[in-house]
This record gives sequence, structure tokens and C-alpha cells, in this order.
Amino acid sequence: MEKAALLHQEIKAKEEKQRQLEEKMEAERQSNKERMRQMKEKMDEETRLQREEFERAMDSNLREQADLLKKGFNEKADRMRQEIEEFKKRSTEAETNKAKEFAVILENANRKHEETMALMMQNHREQMMEIQKKNPTLSNGCCIM
Repeated sequence: MEKAALLHQEIKAKEEKQRQLEEKMEAERQSNKERMRQMKEKMDEETRLQREEFERAMDSNLREQADLLKKGFNEKADRMRQEIEEFKKRSTEAETNKAKEFAVILENANRKHEETMALMMQNHREQMMEIQKKNPTLSNGCCIM
């Protein structure tokens, strides 16, 4: 009878560990979700600021080009037009590169999260297998493996 009581106590302890593991995994999921949200928010803000800066510079260049055309400096206005086109190209490339960097960061963060979750589940399975080894007749399905 004492052995059954000890076994029952051990099962309760393992069930508590399982509950704690599930809470820890949920907390990890929420933490990862929040990190991803913050990273996206930061990326969106950086992109917005970059676009605003681009638009300001573009407006300035276009005004300067218009002034040159009014004054009859066609050659300089053409150079200015070329500079504007190059500036547009660089800005687009920078935005594309930033999006690619963000995608890589997200991919790495998600991979790390998945690895952490898999490790937690593996540890949990090992703990549950230990319980079953100690008492092979106990398999009432109270635990996830």
C-alpha cells in the first residue's frame, strides 16, 4: 500500500511538472509572438522613416531641377534628372535589402523558437518515459508524450 501511495505521489509530481512545462511552453510562445510583433513594428517604422527621408530628398531635387530648367540650364537639369533616377534606384534597393534582412531575422528567430520548443518537448518525453519505466502498469493516458 505504501508503494502505491509513493507512486501516486510521484505521478502527481510529474503531472505538476507537466503542467509547469505546458505553462512554460505557452509563455515561450507568447514571448516569441511579442518579439516578432516588436521586430515587425520596428521594421515598419524604419521603412516609414526611410520613405519620408527619400520623399524629402526627392522633393528637394525636383525643386532644384525645376529651378535649373527655368533658368535655362538644361545640361545641369539633365544631370540632376540622372541623379534623381540613381537616388530612386538606391532607395528601392535599400528598401529591398532591408526587407530581406528582416525576413532572415524572422526566419532565424522562428527556427530558434522551434528548436527551444522541441527541446522542451523532448525533455518532457524523457521525464514521462522515466515514470513509465518505474511502473509499466501505469498507462492511464494522463500525460502527453
